[in-house]
Amino acid sequence: MDNSVKIKGKEKFFYGLGDLSANILLAAASFYLLFFMVSVGGLKPALASLVFLISKIWDAVTDVWMGRISDNTKSRFGKRRVYMIFGAIPFGMMFILLWLCPFNIETSQFVKMIYYLMAYCLYNTTFTIVYVPYNSLTANITNDYDQRSSLTTARIILANVGLILGAALFGLLAGENTVFSEMFVEAGYDKFEAVKNSYLVSSAIFGLLAAVTMMISGFAVKERYTGNEEKNPYGLFKTLSQFIKMKEFRYTTAYYLTSMLGFDILLALFMFYIQDSLGYAPDGMLAMIFVAIPLVVAMFSAVVWDKLSAKKEKHRVYMFSVILTSIGLIIALLVPAFKGEMYQSATASMEVLLSSGTTIVLLIAVFIVGCGMSGIQILPYASIPDIVELDEYTYGVRREGAYFGVQSFVYKLSNGIALALVSLLLQVFGYKETPFLNEATGEVVYSYIQSQTAQDAVRIIFCTLPIVIFAISIICAFKANMGRDRFNAIKEELAKRKINR
Repeated sequence: MDNSVKIKGKEKFFYGLGDLSANILLAAASFYLLFFMVSVGGLKPALASLVFLISKIWDAVTDVWMGRISDNTKSRFGKRRVYMIFGAIPFGMMFILLWLCPFNIETSQFVKMIYYLMAYCLYNTTFTIVYVPYNSLTANITNDYDQRSSLTTARIILANVGLILGAALFGLLAGENTVFSEMFVEAGYDKFEAVKNSYLVSSAIFGLLAAVTMMISGFAVKERYTGNEEKNPYGLFKTLSQFIKMKEFRYTTAYYLTSMLGFDILLALFMFYIQDSLGYAPDGMLAMIFVAIPLVVAMFSAVVWDKLSAKKEKHRVYMFSVILTSIGLIIALLVPAFKGEMYQSATASMEVLLSSGTTIVLLIAVFIVGCGMSGIQILPYASIPDIVELDEYTYGVRREGAYFGVQSFVYKLSNGIALALVSLLLQVFGYKETPFLNEATGEVVYSYIQSQTAQDAVRIIFCTLPIVIFAISIICAFKANMGRDRFNAIKEELAKRKINR
């Protein structure tokens, strides 16, 4: 095969559909699942942290095995696409289980935790089956340094479309005072049951959409560059040992890991920040606008970051995307909250809200964050496939699946720990689950109003912790030392070896 073959825009689009599919569900879960478990499922934040931690450990372990399985797969649909095609339907179906709420206020916290733990583990398993092979596809479609950046840009643009659908649209359909909840109220359900059912119906729609788009992506892309056809001769622990010995692997993994952790914390706490720190109704139209703006801006700014990375080294361009994002988060830290009673925005007119100082400053903050966010999404991920060639150069075997499986293992393990700690911090600072039982009166309380301490904790964690993590990612990016010149030299050497075989 001619390694210089140009990937057509049509194939880039269909490749990006795979990430659109994944991000439809990932965004819905990232923005709303912790909020749903606490505010609708009635699970205490500390127990929710255990759900995230344990399920992510399970998810991380299965990623490693799935990567090795896909490396050793031979089928008429290729090594990776076969799992996208046939795993798509279970992937969509398991998402629905996350949004069931088959218990009431009397149900014990332990039972609730076990249910959500099992549901999340099942969903994560099906996510692994389709997404680890999909992640590995970048290195199979092309081995060109700049085309990988271009391919990743197309992927991130469509990933942000998925994020918008999963974050903004899901929030408009599921929750209190939404289209579906109002329909259930009219059908005779009480308000809280209507809210629960609105999440369930929305999850079914989104699960179906994700399954269809993932299947289309699997059928439409091509696996051109798979290297040697023989199986990976090294066992799991030998493979891990060889990866860890490569300095570039360690720092590139840390680079990608820290960039994603900062991004995940922003997603997980965004609705808490909007609701608890600023006082907006979490299911209001304006809240969804705040969700959509940075994602839409990220889609358009992605092209800029791609053009810059074609002229400059990726890690240097990445540093500027972090600086821009950090400026936006510092502004968000200083956004004034609505004064007076929380949720006054729930009944305020859109005109009043749009003219408030809180809304104006927040719009500026989310716009700036959106400009920098696409660079944080694109550049670390575009650097990951380059280590595949380094691995082949060093050890003489090509093992994209194992590599991406290990990357995913490290990320998901760290992600679970980070989100668990964030959930635990919320409880430490007095964040109260909803609904909860007032032990003094014996009444079920649905109040979303939190203490000032809890409100301040959400604001500080949301705005400052990602900045610290992104700063660490810049250091790792520079230490990875995988620039364009070095990558091209490795690729040329690999081509010579194949000629001399």
